[in-house]
Amino acid sequence: MELSSLFETSFVIVALMLVGFLGVRRGVLSKAFSHTASFLIVNVFIVGTIFQSVCSGGEGISPAELPHIILMVTLMNTLCYVLGRLALRLFARGTGAPTELCIGVMNNLLIGLPILQSLYGPTAVLFAGLTSIPFNITLYTYGVWRLSADTRGGALRLKDIFSPSVLATLAALVFFVFSLPVPGAVSRLMSACAGVTMPLSMIVIGVTMGSENLTAALRDRRVYAIALFRLVLAPLATFLLLRLLTDNALLLKSCVVIAGCPTGIVVPILSLQYGHDASLPSNCVIVTTLLSLVTLPILLLLLG
Repeated sequence: MELSSLFETSFVIVALMLVGFLGVRRGVLSKAFSHTASFLIVNVFIVGTIFQSVCSGGEGISPAELPHIILMVTLMNTLCYVLGRLALRLFARGTGAPTELCIGVMNNLLIGLPILQSLYGPTAVLFAGLTSIPFNITLYTYGVWRLSADTRGGALRLKDIFSPSVLATLAALVFFVFSLPVPGAVSRLMSACAGVTMPLSMIVIGVTMGSENLTAALRDRRVYAIALFRLVLAPLATFLLLRLLTDNALLLKSCVVIAGCPTGIVVPILSLQYGHDASLPSNCVIVTTLLSLVTLPILLLLLG
């Protein structure tokens, strides 16, 4: 990857986040816009982006490679949860499951997928889409169980596991494996959705940060140890493990980038839902997102 491409992508990401941040600070945008746009991104535009990766041919991938790819993204996802559990034992005793999930759950679709789309193209998008399968299954089984251990209010809901992104990924795999033709009009629609995903996602992230108390988040010392695990140790451990198990360079890069994404926005939402204090997870989302503007470009440079 050329340095100019990396810096151009970083500039676009920062500029779009600033649009959202300044928009909410000046009263042009609101938190309600963020909620509505997030719904559209997750349920419409990311679905189109994943399908677009299939329409573009899944370059360089054969159906026979899919089990290996799914195994790699599952190992990446599992490794992040292992690090979350380790952090809980090392320095976060008494903080509970939200701390563990702040490390285990990454923002794989709102940040990871658009970055891979911009830098590496449709094949990397397909890899990112496949991460949503172990992501959702683990989050809404193990993650919900951990959050509900104290409140006893947890319940497994299949509709949470089979989210639109997971269903889109599974449907895309069917089209890919059986080489089913995609009508031209559908392909153009999916392409239009793919073009919206990255800019709207970054604006939503900016609105989210602009709606919160940045000063309080930056003063919360607990988030920096969590950020070390989420942004540095998770991608490093992923790289060290997966490079021994795959010779697919693009798959390795994609998994490392996803592993190095900031804390997922869903963590504070689920923490509130299951009776936990959401201040730490909210602060983690803000701080890790800001720090990722530095760590992700460095990570991408190291990956080459």
